[in-house]
Amino acid sequence: MHITVNGRALEIEPGRTLNDLIISMNLDPSVVVAELNHDIVPGEKFAATGLYAGDQLELLSFVGGG
Repeated sequence: MHITVNGRALEIEPGRTLNDLIISMNLDPSVVVAELNHDIVPGEKFAATGLYAGDQLELLSFVGGG
């Protein structure tokens, strides 16, 4: 199925969760902010949030530095 992640089309398997996708992108869920279809998804709900065809997802990952 097709979803959009950060403005790019992505083909994913049906039944994947937001947490599955974040991990498959080699991101650490503890430092990711996710906006799914214009709504912020709290980190504690990533594993329970299913992804569906046509979803629009924006992911931001915070990185320390200085």
